[in-house]
Amino acid sequence: MLDAEVDVLRGVEKVLLEAGLTVTALTSPERARDQVSNRFFSVVLCDLETPSLDGAIDFIRFVRDKSPLTAAIAMSRRTNFEVVAPAFRAGAADVMPEYRNSDSVLSLRDRVLRAARDVQTALGRDQLLTEFADANDELVRKLMDLSGRATALEDKLVASEREPSSSANRLGALHLLVVDDQSDLVAVLAKALPADKGWRLQHAHSGGEALDIATQTPPQVLVAKESLPDLTGSMVIKTIQASVPGLVAMLFLPPTAGRESEAKVVDQSRLRTLIPRFGSAVDLVAQLFEVRDALHRKARERRHVKIFQNQYLEILQRCHRLQQQLEALLNEKK
Repeated sequence: MLDAEVDVLRGVEKVLLEAGLTVTALTSPERARDQVSNRFFSVVLCDLETPSLDGAIDFIRFVRDKSPLTAAIAMSRRTNFEVVAPAFRAGAADVMPEYRNSDSVLSLRDRVLRAARDVQTALGRDQLLTEFADANDELVRKLMDLSGRATALEDKLVASEREPSSSANRLGALHLLVVDDQSDLVAVLAKALPADKGWRLQHAHSGGEALDIATQTPPQVLVAKESLPDLTGSMVIKTIQASVPGLVAMLFLPPTAGRESEAKVVDQSRLRTLIPRFGSAVDLVAQLFEVRDALHRKARERRHVKIFQNQYLEILQRCHRLQQQLEALLNEKK
């Protein structure tokens, strides 16, 4: 409560204390601003002459900016439009006649009590919505964790039977297309990546042949030599990537005068060095197994999400509808 007249301040303070309220009574606008900046008040009661009408209006604006939930109630001996209107425009919840008789004091007390109850109700509503949202978020996290455990358990059970994991089963044989006009690299890869280990290797001797194969059976992994009889490996990769989403593409450059052989990953038309010194097919084999592991992880993540959607999406949608209904119900009571 802010009022420069000490008699009025003490009189209203006494009535509010008797009503069971905790009251901070101040005569200084500077101290009042400091209190509002550092503490929460359900209601701020201020005199429209402290320190002046303009100063009081500025204080009401300050309260609304610092604490939007606080109800700012102004007191004034004058109730003409020129005084009352600026207070409401500044954000005052009400303008009450100042301490003239016992009836006005009781009316002021009742208005402050009603405002305090309204603010506490609003705080409780916001707290309820926050707790509901937090509980919903926690439910989502726990259900996601549960579906992740179900995915891992399924893979463990399959692994104990010496079968490929469910993720690997869903991924199927990994289709690898190698584009190289020579056969040395392909011969090594064919031995290291046999069909019984989940690989399907195809060899194209030219860019045109690679495009034909990709049209009929889109590869999941593409390894292309840069220098081909008809097209560049870069062009082959770019063309196939345009029609095969998620393609993992690698480009290797044979050694030339003044340059060592290297292998690069083509990621969204950008080249990233994969093997800076590509000396043998063994280096490439290790990278291809890493690619397969990464694809298995992605397949597992997709299974995880699918399990989550199949088992828990309906209950989460119900929670979301309940939250919306709760918000609408509480907003009606504002």
